Amino acid sequence: MDSIDNVHIRRLDLTLLIVFEMLLKKRNMSAVAAEMGLTQSAVSHAVGRLRSVFDDPLFVRKGAGVEPTARAQLLGPPLAEALTGIRDAVQIGRRFDPGTATRQFTVAAPDTVVAKIAQVVLAELARTAPHCQIMFRTFSHESAAAAVVAGDVDLAVGVFLDSPRRTVSRPVAYETFRVVARRDHPRITGTLDLDTYCSLDHILVSHDRDARGTVDMALGGLGRRRRITAVMPQMLLAFAAASQSEAIITAPLSACLYAASLFPLTLHEPPLAIPSFELTLLRHRDGLADPAITWLARLVTAAFSL
Repeated sequence: MDSIDNVHIRRLDLTLLIVFEMLLKKRNMSAVAAEMGLTQSAVSHAVGRLRSVFDDPLFVRKGAGVEPTARAQLLGPPLAEALTGIRDAVQIGRRFDPGTATRQFTVAAPDTVVAKIAQVVLAELARTAPHCQIMFRTFSHESAAAAVVAGDVDLAVGVFLDSPRRTVSRPVAYETFRVVARRDHPRITGTLDLDTYCSLDHILVSHDRDARGTVDMALGGLGRRRRITAVMPQMLLAFAAASQSEAIITAPLSACLYAASLFPLTLHEPPLAIPSFELTLLRHRDGLADPAITWLARLVTAAFSL
């Protein structure tokens, strides 16, 4: 934005924008004055200042009222959007009415978590907050936590062993592991044993260059190793690949169950002890004062119980 734009903006105030918005709807200065508790002279003065800022008549007399110019009609939608944003901002920390709010929320979560909760979240959004929007984003757990700290996302769901300062967390689910293989896998018959498990090709889902996971640490404790043939950025891509190959995946149970509903896959008990883990909902500490974020956190948490 250049200095000339800043000069024009400094000549505006919110009262002028509200007068503009009301006049665009009512097309009558007396009606606007009565509704805003102003004199008709004050409304006329406000219109004069608007004309000066926008270098356009904006409203011309027509009978007992006024008619917006083409420029005024073009200005209507962006100025209305700006006022809506300001009104929403003023209400942050005061109240949140889902039925009338026009908020955009952002949630960071692994793709399989999004798949698990999206149906419930979107249904509730349509039912109780029809003018709101939710954006799901997929990051590594570290990047998701950083995005919460930076204020780039409202909530993050993932595995956060050490929650960053300025954030608060709460558990939303506990996960165990299963091994997933294609339904007609030629080398798995009956119970999957450790020797067969280690000899098969494995797919690892990771955003990191270091292609090691919880399973590799558990195997290391037994003096065993596995061969990771592919590292993929998302679970669903990995499950799709496993359904068409002889590679296997060791993944959280909820993700495996969801994948088995989409692809021809079979779940197996892991042939070794793999520690379970906690799935956590992370939010910024400053957001505790925002009832809209609290409403969203309750909605996302509830989706895990269904």
